[in-house]
Amino acid sequence: MNDDKWQRTVAKRRRQRRIQNIFACFVVLLVLLILSIIGGYYYYQRTNSPEYALEELQTAFEHRDIDTIHKYVDLKTLLPPNYKILTNDIFINDKIYTEKEHSIYQTFYALIEPIIIDGTIQSIDKYIQTGNWQRFNYDSMLKGRQLGIDYTELINRSLLFNISFKEIKSIETIDDNSVMATILVADKYTDTNFDLKLKLVKNEEGIWQVSEVTNYQDYLTMISNLYHQDINTYLTNTKADLDRNNAQFKQLQNEFIVLAENFKNNPSSSQRALLKSFIDNKIVPTYQDWYNYLQSYQIPTGARHLHELRMESTTYTIQAWKAYAIGIQDNKPKDLAKAERLHRKAMETEQKVTDTINNMPALFMPTVD
Repeated sequence: MNDDKWQRTVAKRRRQRRIQNIFACFVVLLVLLILSIIGGYYYYQRTNSPEYALEELQTAFEHRDIDTIHKYVDLKTLLPPNYKILTNDIFINDKIYTEKEHSIYQTFYALIEPIIIDGTIQSIDKYIQTGNWQRFNYDSMLKGRQLGIDYTELINRSLLFNISFKEIKSIETIDDNSVMATILVADKYTDTNFDLKLKLVKNEEGIWQVSEVTNYQDYLTMISNLYHQDINTYLTNTKADLDRNNAQFKQLQNEFIVLAENFKNNPSSSQRALLKSFIDNKIVPTYQDWYNYLQSYQIPTGARHLHELRMESTTYTIQAWKAYAIGIQDNKPKDLAKAERLHRKAMETEQKVTDTINNMPALFMPTVD
């Protein structure tokens, strides 16, 4: 074979190898493209599934990620039906009000619903961020009872912030755009498990969002009943001590009234000092003993909120008497005004105690003519 023919043969083989290499590369690229398309499809399916939405929600709650929570929970759709369930639940055990009164009250609750829903969304955001329940300032419509509603007690009654999530148990398809998820949750106080049913709906962007809790009424009824069983046990076990302390408080109050009556016309410095001494050495220690008793008492878990209200009321009462003692001794209007504010807080908290014991509404009823 001459050199020219050999070179042509070598060149031909080189061309064949290049063609084979190009074809092999094409096959590899085609396979990678197919795998990429399949992977992308499955990734899209995965990240646009209800399972993914719930997993993202769980992570978002752990990391206090408000944006992600709003992405996968449609709060404006979720909250209104549950607000209605909650306000209806208030009257389940009621034997006082007439049907006409119920109707008027429900109309009233419907009127304030938009403010309640917006305030609740703000509170949820704050709770997610800080882990603490928001205390509204004096400019807020939800502060105290400005709407004729004790908002804090309403939220407490909802059991909203007593729920802990455990696991996703199942997800069942309703149709192409909605599923029903069963989530195992537990009440933090009683450690009672419950299968909560969450309906997820696919929005226009293809994102699955929690839009309904279909068995909230069942959860509310079951856990509330457990709470009231514990509350009844708590009330029975503390009744004798409460009666004894109330008798002491009443006796001290009467003694103080008699003492103050004697000094009511421009009391002297020594008389003011005597009033302060009576408060510091008799009244405050008696209330402090009651507070210490409450602090050390082993409460049934479902009665925790009632117990905390009692402690809060006692704290306000002690602070009010201390401020009054300073104000009366030094004749300081500022301290006397502070004592009055603290006394009002104590009375408001005592009203909450009474409402909780009687299973009465957290809402304050508008006048019905």
